[in-house]
Amino acid sequence: MADFLDALGVSAAFIEIIKNAEEQIFIISPYISLTPHNKKYLQSIDDKKVPIDIVYRSDTNPNPEDLAFLKQLQSAQLYKCNDLHAKCYINEQFGIITSMNLYEHSQSNNWEMGVWFSRETDPDLYIQTLEEVERILQASSPENNNQTAVAVTANQRTYKPRKPIRTISPKLKVPPKKRLFEKVVDSVLGEAAYCIRCGATIDYNPEKPYCPKCFASWARFNNPDYKEKVCHKCGTKHTTTKIRPVCNDCYKTYYR
Repeated sequence: MADFLDALGVSAAFIEIIKNAEEQIFIISPYISLTPHNKKYLQSIDDKKVPIDIVYRSDTNPNPEDLAFLKQLQSAQLYKCNDLHAKCYINEQFGIITSMNLYEHSQSNNWEMGVWFSRETDPDLYIQTLEEVERILQASSPENNNQTAVAVTANQRTYKPRKPIRTISPKLKVPPKKRLFEKVVDSVLGEAAYCIRCGATIDYNPEKPYCPKCFASWARFNNPDYKEKVCHKCGTKHTTTKIRPVCNDCYKTYYR
């Protein structure tokens, strides 16, 4: 359930979103002025090679020291966006929509507020926010070390999410081994399986082991190694992933 945050809560939640990011972080802030703590945590997730996409307003100029720091981050990409006013900070699990810029004075002096939400407990809000973040990125121009946004052509403005390339094990693409009774039941009732995120009953498909809603959420980051909660085959609680959607017992029974 979404939670209200005051100014101190927004600052603390922002740090939590940065330091706990494992797949991706999006920072949408018209104005940028980094605190020493901001830099420390951004550097720490860059050291872990977590992709960082940062969007700020095109008619503003972060101070040269902050800009140089952001540009030296190996996993970061900076973007400029015309008329940007939204402020949002979001990783693969949690997000904040807030009045607060990523600006040192705002974090220390201004009256600010925000809303904290979770992908797990607020899936609609999370997905809608992430979709809007992606629209902002699509409308933005990338800024590179040797290239400003003004020099970027229209064809270069298309935002392309950075996605891993790992795929499902070939063994799981082969139909599972079943006894005669199981085959008869499947022929009558259909082959049922379970969404590996929410546990909802779905058709068996180890290459897409999600219900439509959870697949839409997963597809935003497209991390095949992200840990889920349910076995696609038996529906029991086990740690699974997109590329290994079944528990060890089911794997041994049906695929070896």
